[in-house]
Amino acid sequence: MDRCALIVNPSKAGAEPLTADFRSRCEAEGYEPLILETTVEDPGGGMAREALERGAGLVVVGGGDGTVRAVAGELAGRGVPLAVVPLGTGNLLCRNLGIPVDDRSAALNAAFGTTTRDVDVAWARVDDGDELAFAVMAGMGLDATIMANTNDDLKAKAGWFAYIVAAAQTIVGDSYLIKVFVDGKLKLQRRQRGVMIGNCGKIQGDVEVFPGATVDDGILDVLAVAPSGVVGWFRVASSLLSRWRRHTPPDLGHYTGKIIHVAASRPHDIQLDGDHLGTGKTLAVRVDPRALTMRVPA
Repeated sequence: MDRCALIVNPSKAGAEPLTADFRSRCEAEGYEPLILETTVEDPGGGMAREALERGAGLVVVGGGDGTVRAVAGELAGRGVPLAVVPLGTGNLLCRNLGIPVDDRSAALNAAFGTTTRDVDVAWARVDDGDELAFAVMAGMGLDATIMANTNDDLKAKAGWFAYIVAAAQTIVGDSYLIKVFVDGKLKLQRRQRGVMIGNCGKIQGDVEVFPGATVDDGILDVLAVAPSGVVGWFRVASSLLSRWRRHTPPDLGHYTGKIIHVAASRPHDIQLDGDHLGTGKTLAVRVDPRALTMRVPA
């Protein structure tokens, strides 16, 4: 009998009923279920390695983007498909792949279906640290500080609204000198509030931060944000909320490439897929094209 692993974050609402539904689906589909729970110390990487060691032919994640990120880094290049039943706040990878974020049964149908999509995995290195995988977005500066300032209790109760509260508290701050290199060439050198590097385009509310970007195009998108005053913030917001953005305002710098290197004049907050990693002065990112097979809706 083939083995199917569920890596589930037990702290998420819906984890217990998901586990019960997963067992039932495994029985119906002829899989031997393997249930592995994440911990505060290990958000999923160790569980993914255990699933592979125990011969799982399919890995299902029940959690948010942070859990998906940890598992995806272990499955990349291993040939074992990954499915996601979203239990988090943002669930941004699922939104970009069309996986239902509010229908557990439909997400499980996709997990145990036959439709797959090979997606890119991005790898980031902060200063001289180890490379870490991400599937959606990396950030230095403003967006990472928002993640660091988001109240976990409020996020559990109010969902995405907690990020809005954190953003309102973070929007006023100092800019800093950064350099952005794309595929080895210097593209930008100026004072910024933040830099985002995307592996796909959409965030909450179907807002396209990187218009036209897809999770399997083998390309990374870079957005450098440098608003000046209220007018600058208005231009940035208008551009980001415009689905069919025709022009990039002077407050934004948009670039694409396969290898991105960001160097800052001083350490700043850094995040990967919503996980705050601390601070660093450099962020180096590369893309591993179509390294991960994902189960998606037909």
